[in-house]
Parts: sequence; C-alpha cells; structure tokens
Amino acid sequence: MKKKTILYSALLAIGLLSFSGCSDQFLKDMTPYDKYSPEQTFGSEVILDQYIQNIYYNYFRVSGMTPTQSYSLAGKYTDFTAYTEEKWGIQTKISSSNILEEAKDCDSYFGTNLASNISNDPYSRIRYCNDILEGIDKYGQTLSDGFTRKARGQAYFLRAIQLFDLVRVYGGVPIVNTVLDAADREAAKAYNRESVEVCIKQIIDDLDDAAGLLPTRKEWGDAEYGRLTKEAALAYKSRVLLVFASPIFNKDWDNSGNQRWKDALKATQDAKTFLDNEGYGLYGATGKDWDEMFYKYDNKFCKEVIMVKMLAASTSGSDERSSWQKTIRLKSMGSNGSGFQVPQGMLDIFPMADGKPAVDENGNPVNGYDKFLFFKNRDPRFYYTFTFSGMKWGYDANADAVVWNYYWEDTSGNQYFANVGSSPAVVRKMSSPTASSASTYAADGTDVYEYRYAELLLNLAECYAATGDVSTAIDVLGQVRARVGIPVGSNKYGLGSISDKHEAIKTCLRERQIELAYEGKRYWDIWRWMLYTDDASNNNTTCATLGLEPLNGTHRVGKYLKVKGATTKEDPIASEVAAFDTPVDVNDEANLQANLETLAAFWTSHFEFKDTKTPVDNINNEQAEITWRENYYLSGLPENVLLMNPWLSQSTGWQDAYGAKGVFDARQ
Repeated sequence: MKKKTILYSALLAIGLLSFSGCSDQFLKDMTPYDKYSPEQTFGSEVILDQYIQNIYYNYFRVSGMTPTQSYSLAGKYTDFTAYTEEKWGIQTKISSSNILEEAKDCDSYFGTNLASNISNDPYSRIRYCNDILEGIDKYGQTLSDGFTRKARGQAYFLRAIQLFDLVRVYGGVPIVNTVLDAADREAAKAYNRESVEVCIKQIIDDLDDAAGLLPTRKEWGDAEYGRLTKEAALAYKSRVLLVFASPIFNKDWDNSGNQRWKDALKATQDAKTFLDNEGYGLYGATGKDWDEMFYKYDNKFCKEVIMVKMLAASTSGSDERSSWQKTIRLKSMGSNGSGFQVPQGMLDIFPMADGKPAVDENGNPVNGYDKFLFFKNRDPRFYYTFTFSGMKWGYDANADAVVWNYYWEDTSGNQYFANVGSSPAVVRKMSSPTASSASTYAADGTDVYEYRYAELLLNLAECYAATGDVSTAIDVLGQVRARVGIPVGSNKYGLGSISDKHEAIKTCLRERQIELAYEGKRYWDIWRWMLYTDDASNNNTTCATLGLEPLNGTHRVGKYLKVKGATTKEDPIASEVAAFDTPVDVNDEANLQANLETLAAFWTSHFEFKDTKTPVDNINNEQAEITWRENYYLSGLPENVLLMNPWLSQSTGWQDAYGAKGVFDARQ
C-alpha cells in the first residue's frame, strides 16, 4: 500500500498545477510563474503551500549514504561513511596517493552560478526561501495570519539548514537574504564571504525566527507529520551551536568558560525543556524497544523523533524509498549482496553488558571481552546494530531466518563462501522485519530519523563536559544507557568515576559513536573535533588533548570467519549448521545468555578468524593507512565559482583558479 509522503515526493497534482514526479522535469517545472503570476502564487494559501512542499522535496529528496540514509537534509551530498570507522575502503580524501589543493579539486557542493533556469543547488534553495519571505510581504495581504506564520517559519528554518550545511563544507560563505536577479552581476559583487561567526549568527537568527513562528508537532496535527516544527528549530539550534563551539571553529574550545560552549549549553537546555513538555523523550526501556523504534512508527509520530524523512513503501516512480535493506540484508534474505560488512574495530567499541569497555586505549581486550567470540555479554544495542552467524534475523518471508556467514578452502586454497564473503558480523540496525523483500526490497519505505532525542541528550552531555560539569555530563550519558537496559550498578552504567574534563568529552564522543552508529553522524563528529590529525601549526591538537589516537596512520581491519581445517569444494559443515537448533534470538531475553554460550561453543568448535586475502583498506592491493590532509577539513571554493565570481577569496590551504594560494581563513 502506498504511504503518504506529502513532504518528500513531488505531489503537486492538486488543483490546476500538474508538476511531474520525475525529478529532472520537476526541477524545470518548480517555479509557478509559468502558470501563475506572483500575485496568484503568494496570494493563495493552496498554491503557496504547494510551492513550499516543492522546496521540502528539493531539500530532502537526495537522502544520504550508500545505502540511502541521511546526515543532512540539505540537498545532494556524497557518502562520507567510508571516511569513518564504520566502513572500510580507502576513499579520495583519505588516500596517501592524493594531494588535493587546487581549485579543481574543491568540493563542488557550492553549486553553479545563479542563472535564470531552475536548479537544485544550495544558493538556489536559499533563493526559494527568500522568494517566500519577500513574496508574502509583497502579495500575501489576503493570507491568514496562521498560514503566514507557518509559511515564513518553514522558509526561515529551511534557509538556516542550507546555510549551516554550506558552513560545514566551506566555513565562511556569502550570506544572501534577498532574491537576486541572476542577470545583475554588479549587484552580486556585494556578496563576499562572511566569517563563520557572522554566518552562525545568521543561522541562529533564522532558527529563532522559525521557532517563534512555527507550530509545534501537536499544533500541526497528525496529517502534517513530517513538517518542520518549533521543537525541531530549537533542537537544530543546539546542533548548530555545538558545532560552533567545537574545535573546528573554536580555537578556545578547551576553556571551560568559553562563551560558545555556554551558548550551546543554554540552547540545548532550553530545547530539552521545551521538548520534554511537548511529550518528547527517549523511547522505550529495553534494547528491543530501541530496535523497534526505527521501524514501528511508519509515517507517524514517535516520541524520540525530532526530525524525520518519510519514505514510501511503493515502487511508484514519483515516490522516494530507501535502499537500506537492499544493502544490509543478505542474499538469502532477498537482497542481492552480502550485507553491510563491519570492520573489526566497530565490534570492539561497543561496551560489555554492564557498560564497561570491551577494549582498552590500545585496543586490547578487557573486562572479559573475547575478540573472536565478540558477541558474548555485550551492550543490548550491539545485538540490534549487528548480526552474526547463528543469530536470528527475521524478514517478511521468514520470521525465523538465521544468519550464516563463513567460508572454507579446498586443497588448492580456493575460497568458497556461504554468503558471498561477508565479515563475521554485518549491520542490521534500522531494519524492518516486515518490509517487503520482493524485487530486492524495491519498496523499502523505512523512514529516516534525521534528529533523535538521544542526539539532543548527547549534545547536552558534551556541553556539560566541555564547561567542566563532568558529573552532570556522566549522569546524562547514564540516561542514554539506562533506557536500553544497561544497569546502573556501582560503576554508573559502566562509565566509571570520571572527574577529568577531557576524559568526559572523550566519553561523550564514544557514546555518540555507539548510540548513533550508522545514522550518518560519525563523520561530522570526527570533522568538528578534527580527529584525523593533530597539527599545532593549524591550531589543532585535540587528539593529544583528549588522549585519542588520530585516524591518520590507522587502517580498518577486516576478518573472515573460516571453517577450521576444511579442504573441500562443498560446504564442510552444512549438516552441522542445519542441525544447529538453538540460534540466538535476541528478543528472547530469558534464554539469551544461555544461547550465546551455546553459539560460542559452536563457533569455537567449527570456526577461526582469518584476515582477508586483500587488505580492506588498500592501494594497489597493499595495506594503506588513512591519510587525511589538514586542508580537507574545510574545502576551498570550486574553480567554476571563482572564475565567475573573482571577487570571492579562496580558502587557505587551497589554490585559487589561477594557482595562487588562498588567503581566506575559513575557520575564522
């Protein structure tokens, strides 16, 4: 059945408008001026709201990672997950063989030059928002006050989202708060790159305006679920100010009295207070609840979800849907691949069942952790983030399906795989057991949670830690752990007695890495804390200060689960696997630990770990180390923009269109 996706598909077939669901044609048709005058467009609540829905569509329609997820709601972006510990493979910006510093190497996200034709790039999206704000002022005299407030509130919020996304990529950028005439090149020269501080002020002003105008979720009503809300504006302000206080833009970040941290703390406290009063909060009290949260509330409100991207369980060309389950599911479950393979390091970072760490600072097992039998006695979130051989992972055609991922060799050393060669564990997070597996999950409509209440709490904990209130920071982290069933014990949910501010910040970052794993957040945490490198000449020593190992010089490790001693082309343990009658059902809490012990005995008897034949991080089939260069944290402006707008300065660390060194400090 087709789901209602009013905000994220081109549903402008109402009234006299007839926009296409095809994205290319849709972009050509987006402007209503070829059918209606500005007076009609901005003087009609029906037509203007359809125009606003088109802007939502342009913001939300390209949704994230490969597989499709979301870490930003502002237009098109690439897959940064492989730049984190969550996924292996050497990418352009972490390859030692690349030195990117020319204008032609810069991120093209900035877009093309403003033109009279319709496009879907950052400054065009900002222009659409400005169009609403100016159009209402000029032609909206007959609009009701309630509608006007909603329209303006959404425009301010969307404008803020886009400017923030530009700042994350480039640092200081031009601020354009008026509808520019594309042909007026002289007027465009007035728009130079502003400092990050000025940009952040503009973003916060827009979010404050949005919060003052937008309805709450309850005031919008269930029929408008997915619209931007007052609650979301307040929470987004927390996200923005947290970034502004972080080392990427704050050279004074290590000062507990720094005003930016105080501002971020106040904004987060205010957001939490308001959201609490509106019925938001952490969902559930067990790991099972935590898992169900991601699929149980299909196109409807969940108390933990602050911002959502709704998707459609449909194969209609006009609907947007996810490819998440197509990518993470195994071929035996209706997919066409071997699952989302997991680096060993990701299995290690999750704590034990009592919340204590599984490895020490050097990656050595502690607290009873066994890297081979990694599934024993772990944080409840572990079992719903990953799945592994001998564990149930049901899907629509078989609720009792069991995962088996392993390989064996024949006498010549040829490898044969039970499931196309996946790692010992694969990602299962955010998978729905009821999504249709037909046509390799072609109609996967599992919604994407862009902003959860848990993230707001993690923001709050980090702000407390950075301002020196370590005990409160740990208490907040304890709330995140308590709701999945980790016991408080005598060790504060396994977090321990922390009194050092730097240790508290590090603990906050680790908890974000666990709670928000595979939700597209990790790259931005690495980025804002500058965790790839330490470079004192660039005011970057956060790794040394926090006691973290920089990602540079490391590599992701891939392991395979190999059948011991096999030398045959046929599966040597097929009969044993078929006879294994106690697969781990993580939802069967009463028997979970006993079944895990049984599975551990089966693994010990039949399997061993082997390194992949080719390193999972490699260049020319040789082990490669992550090599991120300091200028990559903030891209310079791309060549096409500089050539057409020569008054814009290039960022330091990058060359301009003519090969000269950039002079604009994008971190200022």
